[in-house]
Amino acid sequence: MKIIAMTNKKGGVGKTTTALATAAYLGQSGFSVLAIDMDPQANFTQASGADMNVAGTFDFLNGTPIEKCLQKLPKYTMLASGPRMTRAEKEFDQIGRERLLKSALARVKDYDYVILDTAPSVLVLTQNALCAADAVVICCQADSFSLLGLDDMMHNIDLVQEYYNPKLLVAGILQTRYNAQTKISEQATALFQDKAKEFGTNVFSTVIRENVAIKEAQMRQTDIFTYSPTCHASEDYAAFTKELFAIVEGGKKKWPKNSPKQNSEETPRISIPRSPRKRTTRRR
Repeated sequence: MKIIAMTNKKGGVGKTTTALATAAYLGQSGFSVLAIDMDPQANFTQASGADMNVAGTFDFLNGTPIEKCLQKLPKYTMLASGPRMTRAEKEFDQIGRERLLKSALARVKDYDYVILDTAPSVLVLTQNALCAADAVVICCQADSFSLLGLDDMMHNIDLVQEYYNPKLLVAGILQTRYNAQTKISEQATALFQDKAKEFGTNVFSTVIRENVAIKEAQMRQTDIFTYSPTCHASEDYAAFTKELFAIVEGGKKKWPKNSPKQNSEETPRISIPRSPRKRTTRRR
């Protein structure tokens, strides 16, 4: 079972969209997927069409058996967020509170992948996600604000690696809301590559193009592949999920032959040589 977190301290950069699309594409490709909403805003829960007012992530972290917290959705199973998640910072005040999710997931064996959506912060719920994850994807919009937040985000990931989860892999930086017709997207790509090299990670060669269908799908509380399977966003997220799969599995597992296929000729990729993740020592 591989646990993958989508994160960034900045909001509006596509964390929830990426978590939902990744969970959906893995699910429709034949993998068993558990999606966990770790964000008190519960956008992942709402966009999935799940119920916020029943047992979910909060209860699971408090020790409730997972069977009593699950919601079965068409392509994945979900632990939903809701209003009670706002109490997490106060209620989870015990020693070792950063490891609640890791401990709870240690009893779960029935899934190929666990996809975590995190809050735009590094408070206790995001700390739990990073401590439990095998890999983390940093979602970044092509703008200067995302670049400014990268240093802080990587600093926090380094701390988690040092004190809690030394095996946490930074799978890469994913560019979202990409617009090839603007100079800023092209310039941001080069800057993200520089930052990735500095941090010893990579930029995903797949970019997620700006597409109104994403918001439309969320309004209808469904995933992009169900709502518009041939749109650019579907093509991009399918390509990204396969790229992520290859990185996380490290060649140990092959993508299912009977899985859905996207039009690779229309899927934008940036030619970026990938280098192994190396731990680097930086001044804090």
